[in-house]
Amino acid sequence: MSGLLAGKVGFVTGAANGIGRGIASVLAEEGAHVIVSDLASAEAEGEAVVAGIRDKGGSARFLAVDVTSLDDIDALIDTTRAINGRIDFAVNNAGIGPKGTIAESEDKTWDLANDINLKSVFRIMRATIRVMREQASGGIVNISSVAGVTGLPTAGIYSATKHAIIGLTRTAAAENGDAGIRVNAILPNAIKSKLLDGSSEAFLKAITEPQAIRRLGEPEEVGAAVAFLLSDKASFITGVSLPVDGGYLATNG
Repeated sequence: MSGLLAGKVGFVTGAANGIGRGIASVLAEEGAHVIVSDLASAEAEGEAVVAGIRDKGGSARFLAVDVTSLDDIDALIDTTRAINGRIDFAVNNAGIGPKGTIAESEDKTWDLANDINLKSVFRIMRATIRVMREQASGGIVNISSVAGVTGLPTAGIYSATKHAIIGLTRTAAAENGDAGIRVNAILPNAIKSKLLDGSSEAFLKAITEPQAIRRLGEPEEVGAAVAFLLSDKASFITGVSLPVDGGYLATNG
């Protein structure tokens, strides 16, 4: 397939649903071969994403990956690299969003969120960057959040992990630009997902009204931003945190 990412090979974590699904689908539409990775428990949904990509003439496969497992991360790196000897892109999207004020939150919630949202990003970037430095090229996009640059009441642990992702992103960009590697982050706000299915009109209004564009974003709109950042059209862009937030930060930042 032709497109912004024609011939590129890489992976998206947490790609069976929501934002990850939208990212994987758009990258494939732009010509990339995409490893759709998610938990084994999400295999049916992941295979559905792959089927949708293939139905449109794209190239993809599903790989069960628990991002908290070093063995699974190694398998993800090896499987991706085995396709054509390279890893052209990596998208770190897997994450959870625990709720609760700081005062009522427990250590186990902190530990789990950091393992999934942050430690996994560090580990996957570490492994991916080693490969990309050997080939002297590559792009990484980490999915943070508008909560990574603002305070988010009742989601302090989530917000802390997303702030830290931006720090990792900027540092990795500074360390690896000389090797032809670009590292950027995306800051979504209210994006359609399974978590919002069945939500009341009042709730949806409450989360979209602070935005300049008062609607939910589509997962594919996040995917379009990721595709741009991974493409040669963004060849002079690294270390940025790009909001895909309907203007939330413009009106509330």
